Amino acid sequence: MSGSRRISAGVRASTLSFFREPLNVALLLILPALSIQIYGVSLAQFPELGLFDTTRPLEITGRITGAVFATGALAGVLGLFQMISARNADRRLSICGFRSSELVGSRFATVLVVSIVISAVAAVTLGILLSTPIGAPVVAFAGLVLAGVVYGLLGLLVGTVLPRELEGSLVLVVLADVDNVFASGLFDIDESITRFAPLSHPHEIVTQAVVDGTLATDHVLPALAHVLVFALLGVGVYSFTVANGGEA
Repeated sequence: MSGSRRISAGVRASTLSFFREPLNVALLLILPALSIQIYGVSLAQFPELGLFDTTRPLEITGRITGAVFATGALAGVLGLFQMISARNADRRLSICGFRSSELVGSRFATVLVVSIVISAVAAVTLGILLSTPIGAPVVAFAGLVLAGVVYGLLGLLVGTVLPRELEGSLVLVVLADVDNVFASGLFDIDESITRFAPLSHPHEIVTQAVVDGTLATDHVLPALAHVLVFALLGVGVYSFTVANGGEA
């Protein structure tokens, strides 16, 4: 079997395994809507007293923030679970002749597929719950995909280093929550700090697409750079783990 066919088979098996789990499907449908609604309603309750450093309506900012958080957190946790469940299987496949690049390639491709599905659900939900139409729906969807891929790769990385479902999930959710605070633009945080937050650039892409109907070109390359960094880190740590019997 060729390398491409092995990767394709791995992606198909991992994706089908994800969608066969009722809990995964429930999270996929419920979490984005719940997060978008809670963030939007919560921020809308604050009076305009200059507490937040933004000129945009707080409800819209809240709903966008909820969509980005839900996409990132859900993709990250699913990436974590995928890596934890695959550790022993991938070790055996490695012994049988599968290359580490083929195994990690199938994991990364699965993250991309699942992130696209999550982002589609979040984008549709965001469009329904917003009081105004999304200015550039395709760009907003692409920004959410970037958020999902970044945290999906981060989930794979955390799952390789910390292969525990509860602890790993808590790490990812807390990271996504703190990251989202930096990315939201609600607080006057120095740009030298916020530009390193993984969700800051996807968040700005989604925000400008929703509110202004434009592409935040200054944030595209930094967002792709985060994807590349997490991908390279994931490849290195994952390959080392598989080669050493499943221990990072």
